[in-house]
Amino acid sequence: MKLTKLLTSILAGAAISAFAADDASTATPKKVGPVSYYGALHTSGSKIIGAKNNQQVMLRGVSLFWSDATGDPYYNGDVIAWTVDNLKIDVFRYAMGIEYYDSNGGTKNKVDEGSSYKANATGQLSMIDKMVKAAIENDVYIVIDWHSHRAHLETALAKDFFATISKKYKDVPNIIYEIYNEPVSGSGGDWSAIKNYANQVVPAIRANTQNLVIVGTPNWSQHPEQGARDPIQSTNIAYVLHFYAASHSKGSYGGNVSSALSAGYPVFISEWGTTNADGDGEPSSGATNEWTSFMDQNMIPNCNWSLRQQTSAVDQKSEKSAIFAGDKPLVTAAALDAATYTSSGSIIKSYLTKNARSWVDSLVKGKSGSCSFKATTAKQTDGKISGVLKSGCTYTSSNDKVASVSGSDIVLGDYGFAILTGNDGSQSVVTVQQVAGQTIQNLENMVCTVSSCKLSTKTSQTKDFDGDGNNDFLLSMEDKTNEGSKFTLTALDPTVVTVSKAKCTNSSCSNTQKNQQVWMLHFLKYGKGRILATAPAITGFRAMQDTFEIEYKKASYNFNSKFKDQVIALGGSTTAGFPDAIGLGNAYAVTYTFNGKATTPYLTKSGDKFIGGAQNAIVVVTAHVAESADYEEFEKSVTVVIGDAGSAVNLQEWSDYTNPSAIKPAYKVMNGLKASIAGTTLNFTTKNTGLVKLDVYDALGVNVMQQSDIYSAGNHAIDLKSLSNGSYTLIIRQGSQKASIRWVNK
Repeated sequence: MKLTKLLTSILAGAAISAFAADDASTATPKKVGPVSYYGALHTSGSKIIGAKNNQQVMLRGVSLFWSDATGDPYYNGDVIAWTVDNLKIDVFRYAMGIEYYDSNGGTKNKVDEGSSYKANATGQLSMIDKMVKAAIENDVYIVIDWHSHRAHLETALAKDFFATISKKYKDVPNIIYEIYNEPVSGSGGDWSAIKNYANQVVPAIRANTQNLVIVGTPNWSQHPEQGARDPIQSTNIAYVLHFYAASHSKGSYGGNVSSALSAGYPVFISEWGTTNADGDGEPSSGATNEWTSFMDQNMIPNCNWSLRQQTSAVDQKSEKSAIFAGDKPLVTAAALDAATYTSSGSIIKSYLTKNARSWVDSLVKGKSGSCSFKATTAKQTDGKISGVLKSGCTYTSSNDKVASVSGSDIVLGDYGFAILTGNDGSQSVVTVQQVAGQTIQNLENMVCTVSSCKLSTKTSQTKDFDGDGNNDFLLSMEDKTNEGSKFTLTALDPTVVTVSKAKCTNSSCSNTQKNQQVWMLHFLKYGKGRILATAPAITGFRAMQDTFEIEYKKASYNFNSKFKDQVIALGGSTTAGFPDAIGLGNAYAVTYTFNGKATTPYLTKSGDKFIGGAQNAIVVVTAHVAESADYEEFEKSVTVVIGDAGSAVNLQEWSDYTNPSAIKPAYKVMNGLKASIAGTTLNFTTKNTGLVKLDVYDALGVNVMQQSDIYSAGNHAIDLKSLSNGSYTLIIRQGSQKASIRWVNK
């Protein structure tokens, strides 16, 4: 593939931690697709089969672009749903960038850290969870692809990753595990290295699930026959072929597939294009038709590269292998409906849609009878379906929440599908399509503090708007949803947050709100509360019965960008980023330590700055603000170099502070919170049940890991092996208790 270094990403995070709260484990299929029909995928000789019915599987779909700033707008549940409905895909591929783009297996072209799995595992795991949820809800398969050209040099990282996700999703039939994208000789990726890698990674998956594993093959995955000649000793393995029709003819490379199939091993084409191998150039329709006919004749599952727009909005690089034209990401159904297809995209759309199958009919094939009826589709807002049930028949529903039977009517509930089984054993499918929900101005899941509430698209202030002494957040002056239906709001946790209309009297009320009745959230104490919103259905919108979680917590102190690592001249001044106090009205004092000491001879405080002394020195300046009634404890470090670091007179002091000579449990204890390091494991003991927060800072004071969770009283451990080698400061907090450790990961 053409590899483009991309500059930014919407992801954030640092290291492996918990999966997203919007958990795929709660997802259920909302339509009938290939997964309901086939189940989990296994192998039988040269065939990929469905575990549910032992039938040979044929899947057609798309690969997403790299999971970076160009590709990740399409890593979106709405995009997947649209693609399933309009391009009729059976499978999509999650092309997860690991560390490098280089197609030769090199290390010159790094994936941006926000998008890289190695640098931002949390962000990728969270996105995977959303995409697995999308796959489940759309009842299609997802290929989770270790999208690397040097995976055998990333064995430990890959093994941990696949162990983690296969355990998380061990009972999800939708997942196909692609453990190596495109091995290349430039990184030493011959079959021997690939097999050795697979023999370590596959058992980590097999410890949890028997789902299909597909394995990349030498020279950009062009030689599945090499895998067939010297196979991996495990169950349910298929070997991968990649081709780009304008560069790789079926006559030259199709034989490699045929050889693997003849030897009794299945092949999965997880990436193919109509263009040149670099993803650009005009598509070859003739060569593409030869390949698609070959794949269909041999029932080889396949994913086309790639679901994106042609020109990257990040770096304006173009790939004609993209399905859509233009230079703007298409992330809504409306935008996708209006999209223009590239020449390649038109070929792919035709291939996918002409091979579309009715999975509903397949699901109940052979189960007809006098009580069966034609598959029926309705909208959530229709309420019921009349006139389709057969007289004299009784029915049971596989999902009463979606469709149930009352007399001669099918009563509709949540969107999804249900199988109605007649008393003669025949089966029929009812699909309920989702109808848009209703919304209330400014009401959504949110986190609020003494100063603001963070919404999905903005941050708005919290104040005592009604003058009763408690902080409030303004919602709406209207009594109707944004769509026009009268709503009711109920506080389910009224000791934390209540909701009512009140007169807006604060000077911050807008001109239209001033002295008017406004719906407000009223915060009574820190904690989590819930607000139930209900509203009847109206034309075009379903009834509202939504619960919103409102967390009200202490605010975090913020130092401005001038509090940063810097080098100053002898006698020179730092930036004005070192205040004596912060917070509302500068109410909270800031204290500083210097290489862990209360004072230093190398810096002198002057207002919001430090003035360097007459000697070369290196000082780690740590700012600390104590926890208060409305603010969390704050601690952050930056490094200030005075003059020449190489000639620093305090080099030993700085080195002892940032690089202790041995790993040892050098902890300080406050009120019973104890912590120590053993190898790469942080051990800590809590006396009480409560929230524990961990912050890890590198030698320059950069926060490289954050983690928080509720822990019971007792002994606990956190694995830090995902952190690279180096010196770190660990801060563990529970309420006002804190333990600090300096640690070298060797």
